[in-house]
Amino acid sequence: MSKYFFLLCAAIFAFTGCNEQKKIDALMQENAKLEAAADSLKALIAKAHGATTKWIVKNDTVRAGDGLFQVLYRMNINEKERGKIVIALQDSVELAALRVGQVFYAALDSAGEVQRFRFAPNPATVHMLSKTDSDFSYSRIDKPVTIRQSVFEGALEAGSTLNGILHKVGVSRRMVGVVSAVLQCKVSFQLARPGDKFRILLEEKFYQDSIWISGKVLYAEFNGHTVGHHEAFRYEDPDPKSTFNAHYTEKGEALIFEGLRYPLDRLHITSPYGSRIHPITGRHTVHHGIDYGSPKGSPVYAVAAGVVTVSGYDDLSGNKIAIRHRDNTESWYMHLSVRGVNVGAKVAPRQVIGKVGSTGRSTGPHLHLGFKDARGNWMNPAKKTMIATPKLEGNRLARLKKQVANIRKEIELTLASPAVKANDTDVLVRMRVLK
Repeated sequence: MSKYFFLLCAAIFAFTGCNEQKKIDALMQENAKLEAAADSLKALIAKAHGATTKWIVKNDTVRAGDGLFQVLYRMNINEKERGKIVIALQDSVELAALRVGQVFYAALDSAGEVQRFRFAPNPATVHMLSKTDSDFSYSRIDKPVTIRQSVFEGALEAGSTLNGILHKVGVSRRMVGVVSAVLQCKVSFQLARPGDKFRILLEEKFYQDSIWISGKVLYAEFNGHTVGHHEAFRYEDPDPKSTFNAHYTEKGEALIFEGLRYPLDRLHITSPYGSRIHPITGRHTVHHGIDYGSPKGSPVYAVAAGVVTVSGYDDLSGNKIAIRHRDNTESWYMHLSVRGVNVGAKVAPRQVIGKVGSTGRSTGPHLHLGFKDARGNWMNPAKKTMIATPKLEGNRLARLKKQVANIRKEIELTLASPAVKANDTDVLVRMRVLK
């Protein structure tokens, strides 16, 4: 049995005592799956290359504060191979969203070169790299999942928190925060009163009917004596990584009206703000911004109105632009292939200011977005509220109206479904299995 299992068991007993048998049982099941994954990888290698091929399968687990480079370093994968693996994965895997306990597997030949690389962020999704002549080819395996839609209804109670009430009516702990955030975008809960009612439609994915994979809020409704009636609908573009994928009113108004605009139409973070192992130097550095992976030539937008203060080039940042905004903060856009504005130019929110590139010190096409506060210090751009647009228009608005009609039908169908227990509790909710 894996040594990580015993370490995790010790941690559980240390912090929660001996009455957490359910958590330990769940941990045992997860550990068994990880070990089975290693056996599957070995079988795949043997089948593809014959029993005479002597490859070594290594694995390592994400620890607190880790990025992929730290994991690869502990697996003794050389610097050149580490860079290739990151580049091969970064367009398909959210490397900024690694969680403690996730496991990476690598199959190395006798020369220490990686021939296969495997990562499963959840039991239903497997990302695989296979060595070609000089690089890696990427493939993804999606295992069958069950999709459930559930309607949760309830009312605020005196002395209770919103999160507490959501959990009481059956919303899982994984989704309570998400639901709460959607509601608070429209409702001022300082003015809400006991008896105010809400209705939520969730769509969640499960592997083997019981292992939670993901979830999203399709609909949120709140009806209050003082705050009035509000509805929020999940809008989705054809591209699952579109920055327009968010919650809007039926008229297409974004739930957050004030805030920055996203610098790209497609959101894929390849490196977050903060400490990291640099993808080229391999040294521990502080990353003063967020890297968004995007194809070369993709339009880059100004995140807010302002005046261009920098438009130039250097060997590290490549083509770069800086814009000073009304609150004296400054946004920075680096590694551009093209700069479209000059110093002194006034720009509007979502105005195209350049194109994505890989100039300067860069592993591949991406946008580095940095943000300085009014004192000139770097800050985390993720702490600034961002939206794609304050209101959907044109084709997106038309698509939203169709999705709103579908969501209303799905609510009716789900409410007509039998009541079942929610999340292994005695709470009864209306639930419908889609597939």
